[in-house]
Amino acid sequence: MKTSTKISSDLLAKLPFDPTKHKRELNKYYLSLTDDEIKEMLSTISLGRVEELFEHIPADLKFSDFDQLPLALEYGPLIDHITQLSSKNHIKRSLLGNGLPHYKIPELVGEVANNRGLSTAYTPYQPERSQGTLMSLWLYSSLISTLTGFEAVNASLYDRSTALFEALASATKMMRGRESVLVCETLYPNDLEVLHTLAFDRKIKIITIPMDKERGVVSYQQARELVEEHQSELAAIAFPQVNSLGNLEDVHTLTDLALEFKIKSIAVIDPILLGSGGLIPPSEYGTQEEGCNMFVAEGQHLALGPNYGGPGLGIFGIRYNQNDRNSIRSTSGRYVGKGVDVQGRQALCMVLSTREQHIRRERASSNICSNQAFIATLAGAAILARGEEGMAKAATDGYHLALDFASKLIKIPGANLAFPDTPFYNELVIRLPGNLTTFIEQAAVQGPYAGVEVKERTGNSGDLMVCFTDRNSPQDSSNLLKMISQHCQQLEGADKVSLNDYDTPLPQPTENLLRKHAVKLPSFPLQTLSEYYIKLGELNVSPDDFIYPLGSCTMKYNPMVNDYLASLSGFTDLHPNAPVKDSQGALEILYQTQELFKSITGLAAVTTQPVAGAQGELVGLKLFQAYHRDRGEDGQRNLILIPRSAHGTNPATATMAGFESYREGGKQVGGIITINADQHGQIDMPQLRQVVAQHGANIAGIMVTNPNTSGIFERDFREMSSLISQAGGLVYMDGANMNAIAGWVDLSKLGVDAVHNNLHKTWSISHGGGGPGDAIVAVSARLTPYLPGMQIEFDRDLQLYRPVKPEKSIGSFHRHFGNFAHKVRGYGYLMALGGEGVRQMSAISVLSARYLYQQLIDSYPTLPRGAEQIERMHEFIITLSDQEFKKIEESGTPKNIAIAKVGKLFLDFGLHAPTVSFPEALGMMIEPTESFDKKELDRFTAIMLEIDQLLNNHPEVLTTTPHFTPVAKVDEVAANKELVLSEKIGDQLPNLPENRISPAELAKITPKKIGQLILAHHAQAKGAM
Repeated sequence: MKTSTKISSDLLAKLPFDPTKHKRELNKYYLSLTDDEIKEMLSTISLGRVEELFEHIPADLKFSDFDQLPLALEYGPLIDHITQLSSKNHIKRSLLGNGLPHYKIPELVGEVANNRGLSTAYTPYQPERSQGTLMSLWLYSSLISTLTGFEAVNASLYDRSTALFEALASATKMMRGRESVLVCETLYPNDLEVLHTLAFDRKIKIITIPMDKERGVVSYQQARELVEEHQSELAAIAFPQVNSLGNLEDVHTLTDLALEFKIKSIAVIDPILLGSGGLIPPSEYGTQEEGCNMFVAEGQHLALGPNYGGPGLGIFGIRYNQNDRNSIRSTSGRYVGKGVDVQGRQALCMVLSTREQHIRRERASSNICSNQAFIATLAGAAILARGEEGMAKAATDGYHLALDFASKLIKIPGANLAFPDTPFYNELVIRLPGNLTTFIEQAAVQGPYAGVEVKERTGNSGDLMVCFTDRNSPQDSSNLLKMISQHCQQLEGADKVSLNDYDTPLPQPTENLLRKHAVKLPSFPLQTLSEYYIKLGELNVSPDDFIYPLGSCTMKYNPMVNDYLASLSGFTDLHPNAPVKDSQGALEILYQTQELFKSITGLAAVTTQPVAGAQGELVGLKLFQAYHRDRGEDGQRNLILIPRSAHGTNPATATMAGFESYREGGKQVGGIITINADQHGQIDMPQLRQVVAQHGANIAGIMVTNPNTSGIFERDFREMSSLISQAGGLVYMDGANMNAIAGWVDLSKLGVDAVHNNLHKTWSISHGGGGPGDAIVAVSARLTPYLPGMQIEFDRDLQLYRPVKPEKSIGSFHRHFGNFAHKVRGYGYLMALGGEGVRQMSAISVLSARYLYQQLIDSYPTLPRGAEQIERMHEFIITLSDQEFKKIEESGTPKNIAIAKVGKLFLDFGLHAPTVSFPEALGMMIEPTESFDKKELDRFTAIMLEIDQLLNNHPEVLTTTPHFTPVAKVDEVAANKELVLSEKIGDQLPNLPENRISPAELAKITPKKIGQLILAHHAQAKGAM
């Protein structure tokens, strides 16, 4: 199978990287096994052809053919094809903002974006081998903390809208028994739509504070009246600092109102406007300058262009000081904390992790799993690169341009400010006579894009919102003013009275709305920062170089070419509010992505909007609710069935969707019913039949991972789906393990109604230290009318791709089209694979796993017990023998932490650990993926056998492992007891630990020799205690 593509010197010269220096980059289908290696491995497991890997799956569940996907493109033609698509997007000078402004991007961001040690690493659950990721997130949190004055900033959420919902939901947890929240009408409409979508079928009640249409800010009088009316049920009030019309809200009045009535205040801010000379930070809101309780923000523009609306960077902060140390425990998302290792070295780790969905399941604060960690890493780097002076310039340049523009605008007869008495900042609404749509279209031809029509917000058909940033120039302003002047002059009977005739002064922010003191951000030379981030990458491990055996995570090779293609300016600089005719390349990719995943899943329709697998799950369950509601059964079908072995996100998602447990007449009629596994690790069908017989009329649906988390294909899936369907329910398949069956199994034949595909797992997108993820949700025909967001259609008459809202859409889960950059990457991967490549991808992933399983089964017991002879797919679970557990306990390691400790031992061999203690408490789940050759698989086997020898003969090494990572075992208990969540970054960047033996060096040493080194370092560590 392994063949290498040759590329021309011309192509090589234009690429910003050399693909010939990356051993997997030019392999056909990105597969590393040769045909001879495939034959040898098949022989080892007593098979002759790769097709036999799927023979245990009934033929009537498989694709009869899989030729709907286009033929695979070679490396050069792939680049040409997607480059041509990017050129179909017409990038022009722009005054578009609308919540997603475009700022200058520091050079450092591009360097960090291409740092494979950071971009391809997994979530830092193994802190000893993740200090690079943890430090990059620590820098981000600390710098946002410095800008805002908040002590605690999490490692990110999806985007501003979902971050705001999570903040509101957190407030209801803090204010027990209070389920209502106030939100201002002056928030961005797209954000409000997401809030209402997420709140539907939940207990949380959203009450909107109307806008004062004359002033373009929230009505403070009505805000007070609503607080007084609902105070007994009210948990929080959420308000913007700069609202959806560019106007500055009176954040002090709103903060004081919350304080007076003892409810939580949540500010929606823009962090780039908080630099020195900019707006007042949220920690200083209120007449007492005590600040609000929480803030949320969009941070994408700190480090990225508009990227057609995605991915987003949801920033969330909460107070953590002597006045409030408990509220943080009600929040969602990951936090990085400072601590020490067992030898006293400073170290970082994730803290407050017991709140996470994979631990708390249906009791979790949120179902968020992947976040936007890598975008947070880039944002931190961008703030450091700008430094004090650069952030101040970013904060003020747009404001000065906007003020200058307004001063000239009001001198044009007929043109007005929409809100002449209300202060604005870098964005403002102007009011023009005549047909505004025609004006915007004409301006788009000449450039710059004039702005966004906001008549639905203001009620006036002539209102245009214009945004200025540090990317704009006085010439942009002059060009727009010239077009406005021409527009007004051409109109007969237009209002020729300018505001200036009334000597109206421009409204300017009062001093109490502006920052009082300098931020005092550090400033470093570019080279210093470049070298620092290179070192951060070296503290992680990457699937570029080593097997990354995390089960259920699919840590495969992430092609560099897809990152390059996603970074083309035709994609990165495209604003989601650009005209449809100027966005045809982006819309074509979204359309083709829909079509590709229809073919891959066999289902009727696809939404590309979800930005993570967990959000895809939520989309699926919300679709179920809409379907039942449309049939008049929404008050009846309130039960979700979930297998015990399910990913923790499944029960958490069910709770987030509103499936909360309750009983009537002693019978459970709402919430989650757990389905056990049988002796073969598959769904217990007798129990399922009993549950359906007893609860059928109340069942909304079932969520099943297939293959399941034991790596076993659910043999009774079709019968299960028929049972659920006959009872009136729907079937959700968690597609986290699609890497095992893509191109082979037709999900429509399985009876699936909805399934998500993780682009950051199966479809090659890098994990980025925790995100951003991305998900495609495919659905059956009966769910198609309810899809969220926009469907992309091709208008054959106009020969144009265009977005269309489904007739009964459940709303939106993201403000635009989801993570568009990941759609480019996923599309590039699929075009490189074609139909045959997709089938080979899955087949080789299964072959690699089954080969390892065969090699290890004599040394390691497998789980579930009793299922040893059941065919494994792409992953499997191993454990230790009773004798080994006994030896480990006798040597000083309790049995309940033995598996976690064994996971640390993998780090000493230069690897990441497998998935430990999930779904089996005493198990290790291993997934090799299709990316590695036989030599690498055999080395992994040798490492596993050496670990087995160590555990049998020297189990005491677990008391001191890991020995070669940058830090020793991190004391995570102490880090959680004494939380330190940020620091002021001064003139020196934080010190970095050094690899005691780097993964690259360990790769040159035989596993047997590494075992000897472990024993020697264990003896030294024991001697130092």
